[in-house]
Amino acid sequence: MKPPIILMIESNGEAVELARFALWRQNFHCVLQWYDEADAAIERLLPRRQDGETQMPGMIFLDPGMMENNGLDFILAMKAGRDTRSVPIVVFADSDYPPEMPALIDAGAVEYLLKPETAQQYMEMVVDRARRWSKRRRRRASPASAGKDNAGADRTKAGGDD
Repeated sequence: MKPPIILMIESNGEAVELARFALWRQNFHCVLQWYDEADAAIERLLPRRQDGETQMPGMIFLDPGMMENNGLDFILAMKAGRDTRSVPIVVFADSDYPPEMPALIDAGAVEYLLKPETAQQYMEMVVDRARRWSKRRRRRASPASAGKDNAGADRTKAGGDD
């Protein structure tokens, strides 16, 4: 079985590297893909299943502060796609970000979280959510694989600039 893909849409490369390190340190085997622009992620994800070549992400961490209208268009586009609507989207906002929780949850995000202040808390939150939402996705796809977590976090920069 292929390891789950966790997609981060995040403008801060250091936050992505911290997430990758946390997943690796906790032996959570996955492929961590990163886009620093939501439009690039939409362009890649929505037509994905038409070519049949690419695995969909098991979950998405979305930083709404880097997008117009707080990521609402991204969430609506994902939830409108037949093959992308079941992908859990966790909104992961900076603590100084204006709260837009009701609109983003109503649009289809499964959680709205504020990024913790410390690196340790951030890493714990990333791993906790990755385990939670990846297990739920795997349970729907294959009941026998729901309790398994493997080792390591592969690193992929899926789009955008370094």
